Amino acid sequence: MVLTASRLDQPLNEAPGAITVIDRQTIRLSGARTLVEVMRLVPGYLAGGWNGANPLASYHIPIDDYGTRNLVLIDGRSVYSTTYLGDTHRGMMDVMLEDIERIEVLRGANSAAYGANAMFGVINIITRHSADTVGGELLVSSGDNGIQDRRARIGVGDETASFRLSIGEQRDTGYINAYDDRRLGQANLRADFKPSLADDVMVGLGVSYLDGGEGYAIDHPGNPFHTVHTRNTHWQAEWRHQVSERDELKVSANYMEDRLIDVAEVPGQPGVIMDYSGQGRRINAEMQYKVTWSDHLRAVMGAGHKAEKAQSFPLYSTDGWQSFEESRVFGTVEWRVTPHWLINTGLFVGDHSRVGTYTAPRFMVNWLPTPEHTFRIGVTDSIRAPNLSELDADVRIYDAQGVLVSHEYGATGRVKPEELRSTEIGYVGRFPSQSLTVDARLYHERMDGIIKVSTYPSPLMPIGSAKPNTRDYVNLTGLTMVGLEYQVRWKPFSKTELWLNQSVSDLTWDDARLDSRDERQPPRHATLLALFQRLPGDLQLSVIHERLGSMTFRDYRDWMPFARRTDVRLAYPFRIGPSKAELAFTVQSAEGDRPFFLIRRNFELARKSFLTLRMEL
Repeated sequence: MVLTASRLDQPLNEAPGAITVIDRQTIRLSGARTLVEVMRLVPGYLAGGWNGANPLASYHIPIDDYGTRNLVLIDGRSVYSTTYLGDTHRGMMDVMLEDIERIEVLRGANSAAYGANAMFGVINIITRHSADTVGGELLVSSGDNGIQDRRARIGVGDETASFRLSIGEQRDTGYINAYDDRRLGQANLRADFKPSLADDVMVGLGVSYLDGGEGYAIDHPGNPFHTVHTRNTHWQAEWRHQVSERDELKVSANYMEDRLIDVAEVPGQPGVIMDYSGQGRRINAEMQYKVTWSDHLRAVMGAGHKAEKAQSFPLYSTDGWQSFEESRVFGTVEWRVTPHWLINTGLFVGDHSRVGTYTAPRFMVNWLPTPEHTFRIGVTDSIRAPNLSELDADVRIYDAQGVLVSHEYGATGRVKPEELRSTEIGYVGRFPSQSLTVDARLYHERMDGIIKVSTYPSPLMPIGSAKPNTRDYVNLTGLTMVGLEYQVRWKPFSKTELWLNQSVSDLTWDDARLDSRDERQPPRHATLLALFQRLPGDLQLSVIHERLGSMTFRDYRDWMPFARRTDVRLAYPFRIGPSKAELAFTVQSAEGDRPFFLIRRNFELARKSFLTLRMEL
């Protein structure tokens, strides 16, 4: 059963979209240290990041460095940043892998259920109920590349009231030839209450900090070596009330604050400081109601409101707060026309205080010729609303005497939302006698109004100045992408599981200049093979092999050649008295170091090996 596609609980084969589910056992077996590494197990997803301190996952189009077009939810709370460029990659670090129950990933557009930003996929992270984590856990990892990880968890309570506190820290040295040492700290508290048989309440609190290296040395005076400090704090609450056997009311609210300290001295210019620091806040409230009118017809409907604001003198040239608000209504209707035909329609209407009203509809038809086989066809429209930087950025550079020397950004606020129409044909098949499942998606995606940077004469710069122009965010171009992706999971034996993911794609930019410079081109083909094998003596072996066709996360200057990567994990479970324990040895990128992301700066993804000891108390 999955929830992410339409907000209705549905069997995977009846969902109006392609969904990959990764459970906590698979996360552990993968040997991943970050959520981005886990996303490699999802067909079509690319793992990247402009340096090792900022890992990023994007769904089949590496269209930006911040993940702004990918919605990430942690227990229903959106984690994109308000402070900077709407990035999701730092918010993905707010959760520890060991606290995750499962991850539901909808591959494709889904603004019809979640509104703006759910353009290229939805990563829905569902953490473990605190009643399932009563007791304690300790984890220690150590290895090369500076890997030093620590985690502790304690849980108390029962089914009526339970609490979990998790704290941890991760350290590593990032890419080879990059200034990107990373230190990530996290603390999360979850509490669950059941005041009556019909009611469930969840409360969550958390804080995370990231100290990450940044910069490209003296040849890039606008971004010299320095350390960026970020801190995210949040709270959230959710109340579920079972109105009847099949109807449910859910009310939720959450708050997120992110702070960024990004300061460095410009080399060769005494007294000149590069500063992109700031803070952002978002508060969000929502109510939804699931109703079943008959065995053939049910729906979910709801409404919500959010308010966002950011403050940064370096980014906006004012100490005031930049802000917007958005109200929304949404609904999905599922109609089982016959036992073999299922129609799902959805509509999201948002009223954005800065860009106006938008709508995002979906129409999907599922044909189930047998209970084991489903064919799906439909169309979904999605949008991405501009973030505060794209609407209001006003970045000015002054010399030591306070004279304006450059007007880097002067956003006019005329930018409009990006739009995406996604047409897809899907198939989900289960072959119980062979213990085999197949999930395939064939898609055509048309994206218009892509927001990019354009220059114009700055009204602040005097005539004849060395840098007379400034930059604005505008809707410049569009693209078309077609592709096929599929995943096969097979259990030929009780102790053996095999995964095969493959994807092929083709992207064309409307602007011929972008096509000629290979602007943000995904790999035309990608393959992932995974083996999860239980060996004699309870040893657990995992082997994950990935093959990526040549691609670039930016343009032709950083064109990455065809690449192979193999990760191997061998784990031995044992007991220390009454406590469960596991010792695991993991090697990532066993083939060795390879060029990655910024090829022209000789960045390389390092071969890593580390030992992990886990104890459940």
